[in-house]
Amino acid sequence: MTLENTAMMSSPDPYHCPSLLETLTRIDQLFVHKEKSMAEGCAEVCCGIKPNNRYTVKNDNGNRIFTIIEDNNCCNRTFCCAARSFKMRVFNNLNQEIIRLVRPFVCSCCGHQMEVQSPRGVTIGYVRQNSHFFLPKLTVENEQSEPAFKIAGPCVACTCCTDEMFELVSLDEAATDNPFGKIVKPFTSSGPNAGVDFVAKFPSNLEVKMKATLLGACILIVNIVNNT
Repeated sequence: MTLENTAMMSSPDPYHCPSLLETLTRIDQLFVHKEKSMAEGCAEVCCGIKPNNRYTVKNDNGNRIFTIIEDNNCCNRTFCCAARSFKMRVFNNLNQEIIRLVRPFVCSCCGHQMEVQSPRGVTIGYVRQNSHFFLPKLTVENEQSEPAFKIAGPCVACTCCTDEMFELVSLDEAATDNPFGKIVKPFTSSGPNAGVDFVAKFPSNLEVKMKATLLGACILIVNIVNNT
């Protein structure tokens, strides 16, 4: 399936994008690494205190391009009866906040969602989980809440001992056997996947706002998979 077959638009001008998102213009892959210190791991296991999440985002050359830091209070992080709300700040290598990820509070039985802002306070996209019995599915929307494409996850019962593939497909899902991109949770973290929690792959000419929204989708999927 080509990009033209989807409901989204390729970027008409790769240099016309929200301020400070120029790094994403020619990128077609993002590697997301979750960071956690030994002390934080011990505190979570022994005391149930969940730390603020931190991620490093690298390009396919292994160079860090973004740092993501959760901004949340202790009570909200340890609240276990719902999918916790949070705000995450995405910084570039100049320590400038370029993207804000906002996940609102929802009951555990409701669908997850994420708002993506750039700059802070200006919405550029949404990711919303769709109701489904056994397949995790999400819809990616533009800043007007108009659906652009879907993310179709693997069957929950078929993810043991293998990479988990979340495929980017058209809204009608007519060509799920030929996705135009994917988000992958590697089963093994050895070799080229060392330390990688998720890899997002998409067309290089995808609109920059949609690339930033896919980064938000990666973080949302991390939380869905980890049930947090």
